[in-house]
Amino acid sequence: MSTHETDDGMGWAPTWTQAMTDFHGEDDEPPFDDVTVRMRVPASIGGSRVRAELSNLFGDGPVRIARGAIGVGGRFAELSVDGQSSIEIAAGASRWTDPVDLTVSHGDEVVVDLYLPESTPCTSANGFTFDRSLPGDFAGSRTFPLEGSTPVEADGSREFPAPNTGSGPEPDGTGWSLPPGGPFLRTVEVAGAEAKAVVVCLGSSSAVMGWPQYAAALLPADAGIAVVNRGIAGNRILLDAPSTTPSWGRAGLSRFDEDVLETHGVTHLVIAYNNNDWSLPGRVTSLAEMPTLAQLIDGYRELVNRAQKAGLTVLLATVTPLAPELAGDPGREGMRLALNEWIRTSGHEFVDFDAAIRSEADLSLLDREYAAPDHTHPNVNGSKRLAQVMAEALTRLRL
Repeated sequence: MSTHETDDGMGWAPTWTQAMTDFHGEDDEPPFDDVTVRMRVPASIGGSRVRAELSNLFGDGPVRIARGAIGVGGRFAELSVDGQSSIEIAAGASRWTDPVDLTVSHGDEVVVDLYLPESTPCTSANGFTFDRSLPGDFAGSRTFPLEGSTPVEADGSREFPAPNTGSGPEPDGTGWSLPPGGPFLRTVEVAGAEAKAVVVCLGSSSAVMGWPQYAAALLPADAGIAVVNRGIAGNRILLDAPSTTPSWGRAGLSRFDEDVLETHGVTHLVIAYNNNDWSLPGRVTSLAEMPTLAQLIDGYRELVNRAQKAGLTVLLATVTPLAPELAGDPGREGMRLALNEWIRTSGHEFVDFDAAIRSEADLSLLDREYAAPDHTHPNVNGSKRLAQVMAEALTRLRL
């Protein structure tokens, strides 16, 4: 049994997670001020009760949520902490909401609304897509008036098609894979049904782009396997983010305890990183940060050893091809090939992401069918292909 028993006597297990990261200095998202944020996240396992973990891990001051709501299928319940609907989260802290009776099933979309009445910077966040409202409190509202757009119903439908911003996935799956996330929401947990396994996916941008959620959706509804995402775009195994780009997050080695071991009921760890450790130095960061192959492998070994010491089963994922402009760099491509060879021959369980989405015509590049517009990340098709091989690997483990 992999549920986590808390003081309330309920067994809790995560159905969705994200890794909090620091968006100080990022100018992509203006502050929230008298708006409601709506996040729609997929449930990997079901239960009869639900609660959320709200995080202000990287805030400089307290975050005040005047009102919040959580819903499934158009039915909402008000969020509270210690019985109070107005929630304050101190800088650096997280708070669990009180449990609510709400039936969640495998594959359901869980909606979390947070009304932020005063100017609140977007600091502790992750993910790519969420909605912000026109001014006002719309927590739990069936019709959600989008800022600068048309109302969205609580079941996700719109009165009119959403405007084409050019950033969303194309209908044929060749566009960007941009899964949901958002500010201040770190975890959604369920209780009332036993989770047979909790699989934490530790990684970088390809993980954030959604293959863990897609893999969860492919598993049978009665499998009771939670597959949860702890990816951070730009994240590295060995080094924390530079001060100029804090959203890349602390190194995998630095955040391991918080994002893996503190996940309730965790039983399995997938280590699925991109090439940031050796593709960023000399291009975005100092060349002095370039690791050796031995240092990279030692980083993987430390993650594996710490996980196994905690009783977790570990799967390693091979590294998918580099950007086309880097694939011809013998040093960087040689690092990727050598690391993948170690992963395949180390004796650890592994899933071959590289073989799944690389081009058969040129093994150093992504297959066109699976490449996002930058030819570096997986598109929707690519994320779903990675999910397929991951679901097959989890099935082989007979979870």
